[in-house]
This record gives sequence, structure tokens and C-alpha cells, in this order.
Amino acid sequence: METFSTMTGTSDRPDRPDRLDRSDRPDPFESLLRLTARDLTTDERIQRAIGVGREYLGVDNGVLSYTGEGRYEVVETNIEGGPYAQGGVVDLDGTWCRHVVGTGETIGFADAVDSEYRDDAALEATGLRCYVGAEVDVDGETYGTLCFSDDEPRSDPITDRERDFVSVLAEWVGAELERQKHYAELRDQNDRLDEFAGIVAHDLRNPLAGAIGFTELAQDAVSGQVAEFLGRVRSSLDRMESMIAECLLLAKEGADVGERTETALEPLVRDAWDTVQTRNATLTVELAPDTTVVADEMRLRRLFENLFRNSVEHGGPTVSVTVTGDGRGFAVADDGPGLPPEVESALVEADAENVKSFGLGLLVVQRVVSGHGWDLSVTSSEAGTRFEVTDVNAAEPIHHGVDGN
Repeated sequence: METFSTMTGTSDRPDRPDRLDRSDRPDPFESLLRLTARDLTTDERIQRAIGVGREYLGVDNGVLSYTGEGRYEVVETNIEGGPYAQGGVVDLDGTWCRHVVGTGETIGFADAVDSEYRDDAALEATGLRCYVGAEVDVDGETYGTLCFSDDEPRSDPITDRERDFVSVLAEWVGAELERQKHYAELRDQNDRLDEFAGIVAHDLRNPLAGAIGFTELAQDAVSGQVAEFLGRVRSSLDRMESMIAECLLLAKEGADVGERTETALEPLVRDAWDTVQTRNATLTVELAPDTTVVADEMRLRRLFENLFRNSVEHGGPTVSVTVTGDGRGFAVADDGPGLPPEVESALVEADAENVKSFGLGLLVVQRVVSGHGWDLSVTSSEAGTRFEVTDVNAAEPIHHGVDGN
């Protein structure tokens, strides 16, 4: 039977990690921490994590596998050829990883010939003498394994610290895969929501536009009480148009946020202010220098627009609005008459019904905050209202690779 080493061509390579002085190995946990902090796609993170494990263990091969339905499918690896290259599929029963999948335990040996696995079928099937593997879980279910191996035995035993590190690395990889999966689900959900919103916008707005147009024509042709009645009809139609726009916006902002970018706050705040009918209201911006927020830029802009609109509509035409903030969060305060107590408490408690009683704009604000996973606090009195958003940079920016992951 052709073995792993002859299929992959890994033997006698001059750059084998185990040819290095093992006392000079970098701390793998520090390497993993640096990797976590870097701006990489999920695939790039996993590829580099495999490199960290290979270097630390001093072995040729690193493989992330999917083991569903009794098969062993190679998801990520440094192996460039043969059945164990990326995308390769082999029978799980012929691999060392079947022991990991069967028990859920991390296993490792420096030389299979000198271990309890000396007569195991995987020794002949793969040709691998040295092996360390751990289970990878995604959403509480077995996804596959993360393993490191070599066709030559290692001179020193696999230590408990090395097994523990491979276990930690497998947990880290599982978390990366979970995140990738959840963001893909969010993108699909948001795509469906956009499709629905488009249908609603077309099917409701087209006949509404016709009703508004014919009402305007009728107003031009009549006078007296009939004109007054048509004026009320026109006002109702205009309100319907506004409500459709608000509902579509709410549907969009209500979705959970997937991709985020680092956004400069001050120019976004000033642009949002310029889009709102602020009449004689005044804006003061007191932000720490170069303040940024990790967010969906468009939804963050909608949040400020709705807070500004709320201040002007309920605080009066000469209301003063102040925006403050730093890297931990931001606040929008005004000197208007304040919110009703039930609306103030409903905003903090995420009580949508009571929030809607004060207009859909504040519900949009609440949904944007919750969609980002931020924290919202509201204080209001006769002297004014203050909306404070905190924990804004707890999540890192999300970047997708060329395959959309």
C-alpha cells in the first residue's frame, strides 16, 4: 500500500522543523496571541495556526479535517500533493484521527512503533510514525480534527504541554470556524431581508405614488370643503409614505450586524447632522482626537440621524445637541424637555412596543445598538436627554476573503 510519505513527498526535506534546535522554539501561546490580533481572513488565520503548531512540535505536516459521514476531508493543510492535500478525501477508518473522533480525546505519540498503536491499521495506511491530534467542535458538535504528523519518529516524547497546546489550538480553530459560519448565516439572512424589503417597497410604493398623484390633480380641480377633505387625504398618504420608508429602514437596521469596519466618528456625525432638517438647532461635537468606532458605517449613520431628528422634533427648533465620545463609546445629549418616563425605561429594557409609541426613529436606534452588540443607556429629565452607547469596540473588524468567507 502506498504510504502517506510517498504520496505527499514530505521526506528528506532540508527545512524540516524538527531539524531546528527545539530549545529555541518560540512560545506557541504568544504566537497564537499575535496571530489573533492580526487582520487576516479566517482561512489565513487557520493556515498560519497550522504553521505555529508544526513549528512548535517539530513535524512536517499539519491538517485541519472535516470528518462527517465517515469520511476524512482535508480542509486546510500545508501538504501540497497527494490524497492529503487540500480538498483530498480518504476513508476515515484508515487514519489516526479516527481515534480522536471516536473518543473526543487528544492523543499523541512520538513513535507509533513504540506505543500502544504499534499494530494499528493507520500505521501501514498512512506511513506516519509521529502524530498529535485533537477534536475540533463547532457549535457543540464534532466538526473534525486538527492534527500534526510526520513519517519519521520524533526523538523526544510528546509532552503533556504539547498535547495541551494542540487541544487549545483545536478549540481556537473551532471558534474561528463558528465565527465564519455565523457571519455567513447573517449575510444570508440579511440578503433575504433585503429581498423582502425590495418587494414591499415596490408593491406598496407604486400604488401609493399613484394615489398621491391623483389626489394632487383632484385638489387642483376643486375648492371649499372638498379641497379640505382632499388635503386630509393627502396628509394621510404622505404619512403612509413616511411609514413605509421608516419600516423598510427598521427592517434593515434590525438585522444583526456581520461585517464591520473602523469608522472615523466626527465626519460621520457631521454628515448625519447635515442630512436632517435641523432648522435653527445647533450641534456641538466634543470627541477625543481621531475617535473611531468598529461598526457598520451606514447603520451607525442612521443611528445618529434618528437621534438628531428626535432631538429636533421633540426638543424644538432651537434645541442644542452635543456629541461626545472616545474609543470606548459615544453619547448624544440635548437640552430639550426630556422623554416620557415610560419611553426612557423602554429603550433600556428593549421594550419595542413602548419605544414605538414615541416614533419608529428611536426603535431604529435601539435596533442598531442591539444589532452591533453594544450597550445603551438613557437618562432624561426636564433639562434634557442623553443617549450613551458603550462597549463599541469590543468586536474586531470582520474581513472576508476572496471566497466570501
